[in-house]
Amino acid sequence: MTHLCSVLGLYIHIPFCRQACHYCNFHFSTQLKHSEAMVSAIAQEIDQARNIHPTLFPCDASLPKINTLYFGGGSPSVLTPQELQRIFDAIRRNFDLTVLSETTLEANPEDLSPENLMVWKSMGINRLSMGIQSLNDEELRWMNRAHSSEQSRMAVAKAAAHGFHDVSIDLIYGSEKKTLLQWREELAWAAQCGASHLSCYALTIEEKTTFGHQAKKGQLSAPPDEHAEAQFLYLSEWAHAQGWEHYEISNLCLPGHRAKHNSNYWQGHPYIGIGPSAHSFDGKTRRWNIAQNHTYIEKITHNDTAFEAEILSAADQTNELLMTGLRLIEGVPLQALEWLWPGYTEQKAPQVKSLVQKGWLMAESDRLIIPLPARFLCDAITVELMVD
Repeated sequence: MTHLCSVLGLYIHIPFCRQACHYCNFHFSTQLKHSEAMVSAIAQEIDQARNIHPTLFPCDASLPKINTLYFGGGSPSVLTPQELQRIFDAIRRNFDLTVLSETTLEANPEDLSPENLMVWKSMGINRLSMGIQSLNDEELRWMNRAHSSEQSRMAVAKAAAHGFHDVSIDLIYGSEKKTLLQWREELAWAAQCGASHLSCYALTIEEKTTFGHQAKKGQLSAPPDEHAEAQFLYLSEWAHAQGWEHYEISNLCLPGHRAKHNSNYWQGHPYIGIGPSAHSFDGKTRRWNIAQNHTYIEKITHNDTAFEAEILSAADQTNELLMTGLRLIEGVPLQALEWLWPGYTEQKAPQVKSLVQKGWLMAESDRLIIPLPARFLCDAITVELMVD
C-alpha cells in the first residue's frame, strides 16, 4: 500500500570532512579525492529512489512532493559547486519541489567564501547550519576543528551579507575546556550575531573516536555530569530571557524559526535518506544504508542492495515516539501512545505517578511532558516510560 504524506523530507549524507574532529562518531572520510565517485553514486541512488522506496512514491508516474531538503554529513560544504549541482539535478528529476520550503546545507566556517555563498544561494539553499562548536581557540584546537573563533564570527556576518536570514549555529557545552563563564559569553554572542537557531550539544566521549581512545588509555576523563547540567540549565535560562524558544532539548530558536526538517523527524513523519549511512522511514519500516564508502559506491553502481531494513513492531513504534516526542517542549500525546499500544496509560500509570512525584514529568490531560528543570535527564526518564 502506498503511504502518501503531505510532509516528506529528503536527507542527503555527504560523507567527507577536511579533518577528523576528536569527538565525532558520524560516518565520514577525509579522502576528498573520492568525492566525484561518491557524488555519482548519490545521484544514481536518487534516480533509483522510486524502486527502493515504493511506499513513499505515488502509484502513478507523478513525483512525490518534498517540503524539506537537508544536506548533512560530514561537511557538505566541502563539495564543489559542480558536485552539488549534480545532486540537485538528480533531485529535480525525481522529486516535485513545488512545496519545498526549507533547504539546509551544513557548512563549516572555513568554507563560507563569498563565491560559495553566492552559488549556494543561486541553487535555492535558504538555510545554513554552521558547525561553530566553540568561540575558544584553545578548545577548538583540542577538538581538532579546522577553523578559528574569528573565522566563525566572520562566517555568520558573511552569510547575512549574502542574504541568508535563516542561520543555525552548532555549539558544544560541558567539555573540560569550557567554563560556565565562557559558555555565558558564547551565548551572549549568539544572541546578537544574527543567527535565528541554535543547536547545543553536551560533549560526550564516544567509542571509536580520538577522545574515546584517549579515555581508554586514561589520558582523558569526562567532567562530572553536574558540569554539563549547570551549562544546560543556564542555556534554558538564557533562552527564556532572550525570548528564544527552547523547543527541543538540543535546539533553540527565535519564534518562527524551528528547524522544519528535523522537526519532521521528531514528529514521526516519513523521510528518505540518500548516501552512505543515511536512514529512511516510511512510518513502519526503517532502512539504513551501508556505512562504508567504497562498498556503498560499488553496490549503488551495480544496482545491488545497499541497505538493511527492519519492520518496526508496535513496541518499537511506541518507544520511538517516546524517544523523539519527549525531547520536544510539547511532549507526547497520550492518544498517539494508546493508538500504538492499547492500554498504555493504565500499564504505565505507576511509572508516570512516580516520575510526577519526583518532578520529572508532567502528566497533562492529553500528553506527557518533561518539565524544563528535568529535561537534562530525558534519556533516563524515557527508559522508564518505554514498553517491551
